[in-house]
Amino acid sequence: MENKKANNFCFIPRVRELLAAPGHLEMPAAGGQIRVPSMSGDYAAAAGYLQEKISRATGAVFSVACAEPGSGGAAGRGAGGVCIDMAIDGRMAGEGGLDGGISGSVNGNVNTGNGVDPAAYGLHAASSERYRLTVAPSGIRIAAASPQGLFRAAATLIQLVIAHPGELPCADIRDEPDFPVRGFYRDVTRGRVPTLRSLKSLADTLAFYKVNHLQLYVEHAFAFSKIPELHEGKTPLTPSDIAELDAHCARRGVELVPSLSTFGHLYELLRLPRFEHLNELDVRASQTPRCLWDRMAHYTLDVRNPGSFEAVRGMIEEYAPLFSSPWFNVCCDETFDLGKGKNAALAESAGVGRLYVDFVNKVIGVVRSAGKKPMLWGDIVLKHPELIGELPPGTVFLNWDYLPDASGESVKKFRGAGAAQYVCPGVQGWSRFAADVDRACSNISRMTRFGMEAGALGALNTDWGDCGQVNLPATSYHGLAFGAERSWNAGGGNCGDDFDRRFSVLQWGIDGPRLGKLLRELGGLSEYHFGNLYAWVTGKRCLWYKEDDVLGMDVAALAGKAARAAEIKNELSELADDIINAAESSASINGAGKEGARAEFEEYVWSASATEWLLSLLIAKKKYEYGQEAAEPEAAAAITPKRLVDGGNILLEQFKALWRARNRESELRDVVETFERIFERVSEFQR
Repeated sequence: MENKKANNFCFIPRVRELLAAPGHLEMPAAGGQIRVPSMSGDYAAAAGYLQEKISRATGAVFSVACAEPGSGGAAGRGAGGVCIDMAIDGRMAGEGGLDGGISGSVNGNVNTGNGVDPAAYGLHAASSERYRLTVAPSGIRIAAASPQGLFRAAATLIQLVIAHPGELPCADIRDEPDFPVRGFYRDVTRGRVPTLRSLKSLADTLAFYKVNHLQLYVEHAFAFSKIPELHEGKTPLTPSDIAELDAHCARRGVELVPSLSTFGHLYELLRLPRFEHLNELDVRASQTPRCLWDRMAHYTLDVRNPGSFEAVRGMIEEYAPLFSSPWFNVCCDETFDLGKGKNAALAESAGVGRLYVDFVNKVIGVVRSAGKKPMLWGDIVLKHPELIGELPPGTVFLNWDYLPDASGESVKKFRGAGAAQYVCPGVQGWSRFAADVDRACSNISRMTRFGMEAGALGALNTDWGDCGQVNLPATSYHGLAFGAERSWNAGGGNCGDDFDRRFSVLQWGIDGPRLGKLLRELGGLSEYHFGNLYAWVTGKRCLWYKEDDVLGMDVAALAGKAARAAEIKNELSELADDIINAAESSASINGAGKEGARAEFEEYVWSASATEWLLSLLIAKKKYEYGQEAAEPEAAAAITPKRLVDGGNILLEQFKALWRARNRESELRDVVETFERIFERVSEFQR
């Protein structure tokens, strides 16, 4: 269990058991040596990962050598350098662990496995990632139950080096996760297609936080060879991109799992002239104006048309072989139109659930023929729980619930059906200029706790890209890291000052909770978001249309929030210099150097600027469009249509630069066109 001195340590996730010891280990400029018993695949990847990252973090050179653990002393020193011994001890995965195993948990209970058996799904048990890390004045020793455990121990050591540059406090750390699968889900299809370099950086970040599973959401953002018109003008991912990323993830102890929309959410496919007849709704989609809401809410396949299945089969058969993972996520979520168009009569007689399950089973058959195991989102089958058992054994359900007060009822339903599930919370940034950090923390905390209690196999933290994906990557970092924390220790502490301090130290190289506090406050300033703006300027009466809410907003409150957003922007700008200095000294995960750190942190600054602008726009809308004068006119006096348009144009140019720094051009035009329509509407306020 943790002792008093352990409070000086800084880890994400917090380690399960830590005993601080007297003394320290100096990390000399000469670097050191990582020693492994063998250069086989079991050791090579983890040792190579540790070598690369610890060399970068210390600025010193570390080599990898084949040597028996402990040769030359307890861990020992090389010629003027530090020795790090790494070894696998399979006995650690058993009930007793190492020397009696982990006797207690600082942050919660290890998942008791009261759900399904991970082995039945080809998954390792959480205990297989158990490790022990010992730092002594004489050197460092790592023992782990498996190669995966070596990766997690390496991440802990790298964090220790970053938080304590120059010399490491001595300690004995024993650790293991609650969930066998701890994942992150990044949308790369509804806006930004990241560069390959950005995706590799994401994999590095996940490994750093002990996340072992990555999925990239694809509808049309892959270059399918038989449907070239699908990705025309969209700078998609290519087969070589996937192959290179898959290999990079493996070198980081992260599994890259394919995720492809195969039923609903096929907007781009069903707008193509040669595929539009496969739409459940009888519309000439190729001739309708582009609509970001329709992309979210419609475009489900006609399950009775043989061409629907053939189109999906072709995509799966081309995509699946590119991944080394045995899994394939067929998605099949939000099939909103199913049974509401061409199949209405069949749905009336057989039931929508029957249409859904029968088609999903055909899709799963293709996945299995491709040598993969299926997973899918659980939202639709939860509406027809009596049909859960009709999906093939071995299917994993991805159970999403993004409410901050999630009840856990869906988790209980899958548990009651004896089905395997991953609980899926979210970082709460989609459609927003700034992620709602407090909402994300509540949602992540509750869903991971429910998952642990139900014996879920994993936790998959999501980051969606609704409405063009204005949520820049850095805005998801806090939620990503907290998701990593709670999927390792589902019963862990609250997402408050302590976590914010650890996040600031490890992600950005600065101490204290100030950054986290600013991000929390910024994310809570405006519930009205970019999707709401889109519905306003397009007149689309949908879930995003919130103009009745605008009518009820208080101008003075909006003005106060806009002023606070401006203050936060200035405070973030002040922090930027500290971030850049930390990046120069490699004292953070960033590792991208001075310019890379500046580019990433500028995304925070931009999000604050955009939030200030959005709140000011709401004040102007109330005055000029709805005729609601402020009770205190000075609150809106400085906000004029011209200033809003001028300021918005500056924001847009900054956004384009930030987008292009880490992403391909992809669908930037959707965001640009939406901003331009907003500017046009605002310019008409005084006409």
